[in-house]
Amino acid sequence: MATCRDAYRYVCDNLDQNLDSQRCREIRRHLESCPDCMAYLDSVKKTVSFYHAMPAPKVPPGTHRLLLRALEGVWVRAQKGQKAPPGRGRR
Repeated sequence: MATCRDAYRYVCDNLDQNLDSQRCREIRRHLESCPDCMAYLDSVKKTVSFYHAMPAPKVPPGTHRLLLRALEGVWVRAQKGQKAPPGRGRR
């Protein structure tokens, strides 16, 4: 039987997909019987819809390059199983 934690993971990983596995059917049953998870799903759908309706922000080219470089560094470290350098984590 699926739990709320399973439903949260499912919603984040598969929002735009209509999967038909046993696990997905369990998640759907949980969502139908859990008002909190159904509210979470609705909130995520509305957030994604709002995001898609907004125009893309204008980012200066220099800032865009810096952001891409930083994201590439995070991705490379993640592939190697490394953590962010000191002073570069969440704030």
